[in-house]
Parts: sequence; C-alpha cells; structure tokens
Amino acid sequence: MLSKILKIGQISDIHIGNGEELVQGIDVCANFRNALNSDSMKDLDLLVLSGDLAENAEAGAYEYVASLLKDYKSPWCVIPGNHDNLDLMKNYFDLEGKVSGDRCFYRYDLKGRSIFFLDSACGNVSREELEWLKSEAAKVTGEIILFMHHPPCFCGHRFMDLRFHLENMVEVQEVLGGIKNLTHIYAGHYHHQFEVNMGRQIVHVAPATQFQIDPNMPYFNLQSAAPGWQVIKWGENFVETEVYFE
Repeated sequence: MLSKILKIGQISDIHIGNGEELVQGIDVCANFRNALNSDSMKDLDLLVLSGDLAENAEAGAYEYVASLLKDYKSPWCVIPGNHDNLDLMKNYFDLEGKVSGDRCFYRYDLKGRSIFFLDSACGNVSREELEWLKSEAAKVTGEIILFMHHPPCFCGHRFMDLRFHLENMVEVQEVLGGIKNLTHIYAGHYHHQFEVNMGRQIVHVAPATQFQIDPNMPYFNLQSAAPGWQVIKWGENFVETEVYFE
C-alpha cells in the first residue's frame, strides 16, 4: 500500500516577458517568485509549471524561469502553453524523451504513482497524444492524475469559453471519460480558478500568476493582478486541492 501523501504544487500562466521586464504593467517575475517561494509551496514532492511560461515565447522568459529552477530542491515538470515555443523551451529545460514531433507529452513516475502530461499548446490535443494516453494509462493499476494547459471542458468563463476554449473538446472528453483510473485533471489557461465536474472526473483549473480575468464578462476585463496557484495533496484513496492567492 502507498501511505505517502504526495504534495504537488501547480503554477500556471506565468507570462514572463524578456527577462525581468514588466508585462502589461505587472511585475510578473515577482508574482512568479512569490508563488514559488510561498509557505504553501514548501516541501513539495513535485512542482508543475503547466504552460504559458512566456508572454510571447521570449527566450529571456525561459532563461529566467530556468535560472530559478536550476537549484530548486524539488523535482519539477513543465509543459508548454499556447504562448510558448517548444523549440525554444528545449534549449532551457530538460525535455529529453518528452517530445514527439511538435508535441511535449509524457508520463512521470514518482514514489509509486504515475502523473501524465499532455500538450495542448496548439489549441488541441493530438490524436497521437490521446492514443498514447489510453495505452499508457492502461498499464497503471492505481489512480493517475493528468496535467494539461487547456481545460478539457467549458468552465463558465464567458470570455475564455467563447474565444479560447480547447478546439477538439468533445474528442478529448470521450477519451478521458474512458480512462477508469483517471478522476482528477489539472489545467490552467483560463486565468481564473475553477473546479468543474465532468462526469466522474473533476477538472481543477489553476489561477494564473500573471493576473486573473473576470469570468462574468464576454470581453477581457482584468479582475485582479494578484498571483494565484494551487497545491495538490495526493494520498491513498484521496486527492485534495487547495488554491492560494497572494
């Protein structure tokens, strides 16, 4: 039996520009550091950066993030978002064995548990990724969890649901719904916290460290410039998720 409770920190939508410059008037580097160094993120078993590390795929953004992770005490995993450039990311992060073609998707085993990562940076999840996920998940006898950048469902965010939702959502939902040992899915992209029931699966959407977008408006409306992140505690027969804001 697995008695260890894994503590996983998720940071999403950092949107760093060229180094330490302000982005849209916000010190996004400070926001990222505040999330990374908060008391809630201490003693992690794994740190996950779930996409949009850069504002516009700036090399300086990846260099900055990599510099902070260089001496980070816990293991970490990264996936690209729609603002990222995977070819550039490969120059700064160890993605050996995690990239197939133009997609970054992989399985990460940690202390007897399996964590899966999909790449939706192009706005969709490829058929290759979905077939791989079905095959790999079937090899795991226990529960798995999944990280991806785009939520695989609508979330009630009027602006993001309308303009920037996952393109092949129905196809992705069909595949995810058939994976019996998957009940918790973690995403970002929407710049707001959500928890959505998708059948027997729960989608946890992390807030952004860049800023939060008002979900009640059909157009872009800044709700808050305070960074947010979430912490997952995964034990035997339970998964708990807590969201934090600065």
